[in-house]
Amino acid sequence: MAEVLLETKALSFAYGEEGRNRPALEDINLKVLQGEYVAIIGPSGSGKTTLLKHFNALLTPCRGQVLVKGLSTAEKANHPEIRRLCGMIFQNPDNQLVANTVEEDVAFGLENYRVPPAEIRSRVAELLKQMELEDLARRPPHLLSGGQKQRVAIAGILAMRPRCLLMDEPTSMLDPRGRRELLETVQKLNREQGITVLHVTHYPEEAALARRVLVLEGGRLAADGPPREILTDLALLHSLGLRGTAAAEMAAFLREADLPLPPKLLGQDELVEQICSLLPAI
Repeated sequence: MAEVLLETKALSFAYGEEGRNRPALEDINLKVLQGEYVAIIGPSGSGKTTLLKHFNALLTPCRGQVLVKGLSTAEKANHPEIRRLCGMIFQNPDNQLVANTVEEDVAFGLENYRVPPAEIRSRVAELLKQMELEDLARRPPHLLSGGQKQRVAIAGILAMRPRCLLMDEPTSMLDPRGRRELLETVQKLNREQGITVLHVTHYPEEAALARRVLVLEGGRLAADGPPREILTDLALLHSLGLRGTAAAEMAAFLREADLPLPPKLLGQDELVEQICSLLPAI
């Protein structure tokens, strides 16, 4: 069985001096195993980003515990190792690109950790090839497309040999091509290298790529389960102002029109297949 990488125990957090404001997170208990791909969804203000930041020790609990590979985020001495283990990708890649060229940016974290120069060169060359950035190595990051910038940001994190990617709506500023390329990259890292992924998103189709979906509402964990269970539960999602996948929504509409479709249809291809199977009977 895979080891527990991330764990929260009765996690509660509130912004403001000494956490005096309304709780942003309240009594969150969960475990994430090494190699899991977990999507986090919920209405605006439900605590998604706040939860994500706890796993990188950007925030620490007001009450309860957060453990990363057994290390408590409450201990400042653990923060460097926690941030090496769990790298964070933000909405706007420009906010995390700091160097004059792509290769310098990928090397930035390694230099801060005083990795020997020969090892830095080796890791950077390997990652530029892996992320298909070799031809852009000497290019200034500000001249790249949004998707390329996010790949550079991910390469910089991978250089630290992390166990987990924490992604806060990383596709929200990308065009469709950049969005597709980024998601394919992340899926490949999860599938081939076993990197754990926590992905905050507003897009149901992105959440459907995960193997597990967490739903937050009002700072509490409202649901936790496989995408097929969560993203086709339209009663739950609509009550929170969310929607299911386009296929799940369309299937519900067609059922109301008396088309005998099976429950829990999640993706476009399976919906089309089911409709086609009914054509002789229509």
